[in-house]
Amino acid sequence: MECVSRLACAQDLPVLAVFERELARLSFPEDPILDLDYHADKLRKALKREPEGMIVQTVASEDAPAGDEIAAWLWLSTKRTLATSEPYGVLRSLYVRRPYRRHGLALSLAEYALRYFARAGVKKVMAKVHAGNAPALQVLRRAGFRPLHTTLEYRLQPGAPYFFDADEDLDQE
Repeated sequence: MECVSRLACAQDLPVLAVFERELARLSFPEDPILDLDYHADKLRKALKREPEGMIVQTVASEDAPAGDEIAAWLWLSTKRTLATSEPYGVLRSLYVRRPYRRHGLALSLAEYALRYFARAGVKKVMAKVHAGNAPALQVLRRAGFRPLHTTLEYRLQPGAPYFFDADEDLDQE
């Protein structure tokens, strides 16, 4: 399989919005944003801010023999810390379509991200991944990323310890 990497363009946004919706399902399984218009608008704004941080990998297919089928997607942003104004990189999205998985595309994009930020003089790159997304965790660890923080969650639900029902009268205890 031969892939061609290029900068994303406005014509790619409908497909990339679908990828972002899938990433939302993986990253926020309890409450994903599924609205394609929301994702397309977010991407349109990002394309204006840092177009060189939005990369697609295309392949030739029966439907797109010229190599225009998007197989994988990478979205990078450069930010600055509030306290020191030091630049840092954010790997915002990395997505490979199912038929193209297990061909090394995800790892090559993660390594591209590190080269991209190194060329920009950035010394720290962050990526947030849902704890249940084992394939993404595996790829990023292979690229050299290491856990920094762990976020723990406890869902208060009716019947669970510590759950407070607003209809309960606290004064009668």
